[in-house]
Amino acid sequence: MSQKLTLSRYWRDVVLQASGNSVAQVIGLLGIPILARLYHPQDFALQGIFLQVVMFLTGVMTWRYEYFFQLLSNSYQARLLFVWIIKLGLFTGALLTVIAYLFGKDIATLFGAEGLGGYLLLAPLTAFSISIALGLQHNVQREGRFKDSSASEVVGKVSYVGSGLLFSPLGTIGLVVTSLFSALGKICYLRKRLFELLSVEVCKKSDQEHPRTLHSKGANAMVLSHVFSTVSGAAPIFFISYQYGVQTLGQFTMVMGTIFLPSGLLGLAIGQVFYQRAAQNFQEGKDIRFLWWETVSRLLLFGFPIYAVAVAFSGYIYPLVLGEQWESAGQYARVFSVAAFFSFISTPLDRVSLILRINIYLPLIHLLRMITAGVVMGLAVFHEYSFFEYLIGLTCQMSILYFLDMACGKFFLNKKQQAYEG
Repeated sequence: MSQKLTLSRYWRDVVLQASGNSVAQVIGLLGIPILARLYHPQDFALQGIFLQVVMFLTGVMTWRYEYFFQLLSNSYQARLLFVWIIKLGLFTGALLTVIAYLFGKDIATLFGAEGLGGYLLLAPLTAFSISIALGLQHNVQREGRFKDSSASEVVGKVSYVGSGLLFSPLGTIGLVVTSLFSALGKICYLRKRLFELLSVEVCKKSDQEHPRTLHSKGANAMVLSHVFSTVSGAAPIFFISYQYGVQTLGQFTMVMGTIFLPSGLLGLAIGQVFYQRAAQNFQEGKDIRFLWWETVSRLLLFGFPIYAVAVAFSGYIYPLVLGEQWESAGQYARVFSVAAFFSFISTPLDRVSLILRINIYLPLIHLLRMITAGVVMGLAVFHEYSFFEYLIGLTCQMSILYFLDMACGKFFLNKKQQAYEG
């Protein structure tokens, strides 16, 4: 009875989080056809490159400490960690802004996107805002306040689409600033928790170990894995731009922005609740393997029909919904749906190693992702693959790594439980 009640509460929180994600994604889906008609494929290509830069900076700006709120034992430690994140982010953000000002055009040229140069000044600010928004979301999730977390997703998506519409007369920059306004929207909604975390109580002395010290090894591992992950994720973007052209990149960027929507809708919600509940149960000495299996079974139940439809009908849906100029994106989505399916199953469970404090794992799996992504690009150049052939190789590489990641998580859980029982 107790286990059933626990699962009932678990899925109640998933539904609560997913409801906010659902509304947010509906807003995003309604906004995409409009934005696709207001902006050109080249604009989406530049936005894709800009977001890769922002995601990289997000990982190093606050040293990924925002991901450790779930592992904190009390609110006092949460206040200490949040203040540390702000101090670290302000320092690194100022430094990175100076670098962007001095070398932004050179960096953009290196990426094969000369038109992006001036916009890179916004990258540090965008990354800092995303880190703060993530920290606030993780903190309310740690407290089990998934209603606030889900509502912030809605506000963030409204801010994303709204800013894209509002600034569309300005051209490319209107699309570039959407992620910044999305993060600012979340921060504004969670402002009450922001003020609580910035209260003067953080200055009081305590015998508790500072969370930045307590989780420094995990943070170092997260940053290293983030660097490898960002490189492996960004490399195909830049490779496509160089090897196949900006037009092809624009089509692929649209696929990336849409085919993973189910992950943002259900996968993200399940992953957020799983992380919070699994971390809590592990700290209490409970076996979390049953929760892992229950989560995998539901992910398969939801994910398979969604992506089966995507494989079968994306070629018709994309030009119908987005316009005839996106016909190629529909064909690419039919192939890439396979990788998106494995991402949907694996990604919500990818923080098992954090919970179990196996710090070396994340850098290793993302290093393997980076190396194998490079191998696929090397094969594409050596054998002169067409873009479609390269996309098949990329899909296979990503799918295998997602499956391996999930299998490793289960292996770690079994080993940890055997150690407890022994």
